Amino acid sequence: MSLNDFITVVLNIEHNKLESVNSVTESDGSVVFYVKLRTEIVACPTCSGKTISYGYVKKTVNHSVFQHRRCTVILKQKRFHCKQCGLTFITDNPLSGTSDRISYETILNVLKDLKSPYTTYSIVADRNHIGISSVLRIFDEHVSIKRKPLCEVLSIDEHYFPQSTYKSSYCCIFMDFKTGIILDVLPDRKKEYIGSYLSKIKAKTYDSETRLSELDNVKYISIDMYEPYREIAKTYFPHAIVCADAFHVIEHLNDRFRVVRLRIKKTTEDDKVRYVLSTFKFIFGHRQNLDNEGKYNKKFVRVMTYRDLMNYVFQQ
Repeated sequence: MSLNDFITVVLNIEHNKLESVNSVTESDGSVVFYVKLRTEIVACPTCSGKTISYGYVKKTVNHSVFQHRRCTVILKQKRFHCKQCGLTFITDNPLSGTSDRISYETILNVLKDLKSPYTTYSIVADRNHIGISSVLRIFDEHVSIKRKPLCEVLSIDEHYFPQSTYKSSYCCIFMDFKTGIILDVLPDRKKEYIGSYLSKIKAKTYDSETRLSELDNVKYISIDMYEPYREIAKTYFPHAIVCADAFHVIEHLNDRFRVVRLRIKKTTEDDKVRYVLSTFKFIFGHRQNLDNEGKYNKKFVRVMTYRDLMNYVFQQ
C-alpha cells in the first residue's frame, strides 16, 4: 500500500483533497494528524452569491481508527465570506459533521461495539477513546428501538439516571410484570410527558368500531407511591386495577418504622427501651430470626431472646 493510499484509508479523505498532512506521535503513544484541506472557492449556500477566502479555522476531531492508541485529527479548513449577503461559513469536510468533534468512523465503531450484548458503555468509551456521555449521545441519536405492546399486567417505575442528556434525572420504565420484559423506557417520569406518550398510543391504536385501543389491554397496573403514577393510571387506564408494588410498600413501612424507633429512642425515659433500640435495632428487621438461643443479659438480669427484647419494647 502506497503512502497516499494509507492516508486515504486512515483519514477517510481522498488524497486530491489534501493540501498537506503531518503526523506526530505523543509520549503516551497517541497519534495526532495535522491536516490542511484543499477547498476550491464555492458559492454562498444561502444566496448563491460570490465568495472570497476568509482565512482558516482549526477543528479537533477524535478519530478512533486505531484500537490501542488514541488518534486525533486537527483539521485546518478554509473559511469563506459572501460579498452579497455577508454570510461567513465553512464547507463540509469528509471526516466529521459540521459541529461534531467525533469522526464518522468513530461513530460507526461505537455502534458496531454496542451490538454486543456483553459490552458496556464504559468499555465502548475506553475502546474508542471518548467519554461515556459521548457513547450515550451516539446511541440516542442513531438507535431507535421500537416499543413492545402494552401487556395485561403493566408495571410502571422510575430509575435514577444522572448521566441522561435529557432535562430529567429520572427515566420511566414500562415493564411486563409477569415476564420482567421491559416494554419501553421514557426519558422523563413527569405526568405531562407520560400522558403525552400514552395519548399517542391511544390515538394510533384506537378502533372506532370497538371503541378500544391498546391501552384497554391493560387489566392491572403495579406502581409505587409516586402520586403522578396514580393520576396517570386513573386517567388513561380507568378500568384497570391499580396495585401498590410490594417492594415499595415494605420500603415505606420500614422507613416509617425507623422514624418511630428513632423518635421513641430520643424521648423515652425507660433506660431499658433506649438500650434495646440502640444496641439491638437489628431485631426489627423483617428477616431477623427472633427465636434464637437465649443469652444472659446484664441490663435485664436474666436470659433473653431477641423476641423477648422486642416484646419488652412493644409492651412499654
